[in-house]
Amino acid sequence: MRSNAIYSKSGKGVQEASGKTSLLKREHRVVLAAIDGRATLADVAQKSGNEYDAEFQRLIVQLDKDGFIREVSSGAAAGPAAAGAKPAGKLDTAIDLDFSSLASSQKANTAPQPTRPPPPPPAPKAPAVDMAAKAAAERRAKEQESALHRARKDAEEKAQAERERQRAEAEARVRAETEAKLRVEAEKNLREETAHKARADAVAKAQELKAKLDAERKAREEAERRLEEERQAREEVERKAREEAERIRQEAEERARREAEALLRQIEEERKAREEAERRTREEMSRARQERDERASRAEERKQKQSEGPAETPPPRPQAATGSDKFADSLFADLEAFNQREEESRKQDEETERAKKEERLRKAREMEERRAREEEEQRKAEEKQLAREEGERRAKEEEERLARENEERERKFREEEDRRARESEERSRKAKEEAILAAKTRGDMASGESAPQDRRAKALKRGPGVAAAYRRQERNWGKPVTIALVVILGVALGALHVIPISTADYEKAAREALGQPVRVGSGRISLWRGVHYEFKDVRIGERVRIAEARAFPPLDALFDERKIFRRIELEGAALPQDVLGEVLFARANGENFKLGRVVAKQLKLEGPLPLPPLDVDVALDASGLPRVASLAGPDNLVVNLSSKGAELEFEMSAGSFTLPIAPALSLDQFGMKGTLTRRGMNISSWDGAALNGSVSGTAKVRWGGTWNVEGAVTARGINAAAFAPALLSEGRGEGTGRFWMTGAEPAKLASGGRLEGNFTVNKGVLGSFDLSRAIQTGGRQVTGRTQFTEMNGQAIYNAGAVALRNVNIGAGALNAGASADIAQSGALSGRIVIDVRSSTQALRAILILGGTVKEPQVKN
Repeated sequence: MRSNAIYSKSGKGVQEASGKTSLLKREHRVVLAAIDGRATLADVAQKSGNEYDAEFQRLIVQLDKDGFIREVSSGAAAGPAAAGAKPAGKLDTAIDLDFSSLASSQKANTAPQPTRPPPPPPAPKAPAVDMAAKAAAERRAKEQESALHRARKDAEEKAQAERERQRAEAEARVRAETEAKLRVEAEKNLREETAHKARADAVAKAQELKAKLDAERKAREEAERRLEEERQAREEVERKAREEAERIRQEAEERARREAEALLRQIEEERKAREEAERRTREEMSRARQERDERASRAEERKQKQSEGPAETPPPRPQAATGSDKFADSLFADLEAFNQREEESRKQDEETERAKKEERLRKAREMEERRAREEEEQRKAEEKQLAREEGERRAKEEEERLARENEERERKFREEEDRRARESEERSRKAKEEAILAAKTRGDMASGESAPQDRRAKALKRGPGVAAAYRRQERNWGKPVTIALVVILGVALGALHVIPISTADYEKAAREALGQPVRVGSGRISLWRGVHYEFKDVRIGERVRIAEARAFPPLDALFDERKIFRRIELEGAALPQDVLGEVLFARANGENFKLGRVVAKQLKLEGPLPLPPLDVDVALDASGLPRVASLAGPDNLVVNLSSKGAELEFEMSAGSFTLPIAPALSLDQFGMKGTLTRRGMNISSWDGAALNGSVSGTAKVRWGGTWNVEGAVTARGINAAAFAPALLSEGRGEGTGRFWMTGAEPAKLASGGRLEGNFTVNKGVLGSFDLSRAIQTGGRQVTGRTQFTEMNGQAIYNAGAVALRNVNIGAGALNAGASADIAQSGALSGRIVIDVRSSTQALRAILILGGTVKEPQVKN
């Protein structure tokens, strides 16, 4: 390879040198750029800062082999002058787009052969030596040689000028053809890229819309299903409540009727007994009176007889008669006292009975009044429940109607935005096409005649008429000016995407509205998806960060001093969890700042609770407070909020939800509703599926410097063996209880909380003890299993420790009572008292529990 060899770039090399492809290393691309079809390899090595050595030669050979360059001249010695020049080869513009090689080739082919000097005149015969003649001959020879030199120099200058002209024309022609091909290719690539991007955007929007519609449909169906289930459950509860109330009322009426009948029977029996006692008393008094009268008459007769015969010695009988009279008087006095006491006792009994009767009647009246009052209260409660349900139904219908209206407005707004975006894209596409057409027209004009000075000179040489026509042609500025204006307009529209705008007014308006310092990193106007502002690196206060905010103003308020936005879209936003309550109740509008809606994608709630990123859509009322809001997250998480005075009502559903305050507990088909304030929430109901059963309850949550959670929980049909399989291997459990949790870190509330409640396990199995075997062997052998019918008791969970009290186990004739304590470390302690009673004997055994929950141990 000769150092004076000349190479030119191929079409592939032109693409690589212009940066359209990146197939070579940077240092190799520098060498390729230095090859222009005129410079020798030594010049190329010098221009690119390399040494013309073996490595450089290998690089040239590799570039030639890869098709980036091709050899124009091998650098061999030129042939004899008489040899005719080879005709110029046909220019292959499809392969070699380097106009320098074509110019060099044409220069080599079109260069005229140098003029051969005329043969020297024949030598004159040797004249006589004449100095004057000799001098004159030498002078003429010198003049002739000088003229010949000037003629040769003029011919070379003309040939050089002609070659330069031809080279310039060839370069201009090749440049024009290259630019035309590049423009066509660029236009084609632009059209394909635009079409591909439009198709991709359309497909992406269609998929996004379809996904959103599917999600909304699923959420709506799930909400309708939940509402239907809640309605059925509520109707079932109301029906059971009515049946229970009716049963209680009927039982109360029947009990009152029975008590009234029993009271009447008792009163009737007491009346009959009193009449019988009075009758017996009257009969006894009549008999006593009759006997007294008889005794009195006999005494009178005796007195008469004594008065008739006083001389007679009184027999001893009258003495007896006197004693008999005294006994009769005493008996009569006793009867009188008895009658008096009986009368007093009767009156006292009647008074007591009348008081008891009045007390029973009073109790019956009170019971009847209480029953009537309870029925009235129940009726009012039912009416209030029905009114509340009717209000909830109307509120739900109103909310659904507003949601439908919002969706319709959003749909129309999206369609309008899409239409404007399509129109903007169409305008941009037309502007680009017109710009390309204008550039092409300029290229055609440039390629038609590359040298205006030459055209003007030729026109002047051809005559006045041609010159005048040329001047008229030069004055035709209409089309170029129109094209230039279109290009300027397109450039101006494109410049709007990159020209920054001042953010001071927006920061001030937002600061006055929010009451917090607002800082914006940068801002600009964008026409993509409609006219809107794009703000980067937005900070609200010291802790709220937003990577990008897109604000969509009405067209009539685009340049208004008041900052009015229909919608603001946030991306890359991060919000601390402890300011969430303040944000939900913050007023976003001010005198110079109005906002209608806020949409955030993948909003991060940073803080101690493990919350997933959420998609948030908040619609604001005229005062800037949230009116309705929706949040969506993973696992079909949907939260709907609506304003209700100073509170926000919320309703939440999720296919699976991990409780933030108890990360170890995850509930399927989770649902929750209640009200939300700045400092807490009241959860009227929550429920979910866990451990093959269901868990539900209520709760109150308060946050601030210290978190407080309290509420009630009810479990039904759960797998009780999941808690301690070694102790309880089978059984379905249910129970109720209340819980309290407090602490500074919400994620650790469950570990330090307290739960108190009652539990019942039906048809279960004790996994490590055979109580029947233990009582038969006196506690010496206890290994095995014990099936039981029911187990109930009380449980207390406190900061990781569990206490079981009043545990009763029933298994036929075998009954057992137990108590146990489980420490935080899992250590087990307690005892079991076993009783077996039969018709012939009663057995008892006491077992002491030890070991751990996973490996329990029993001692006698």
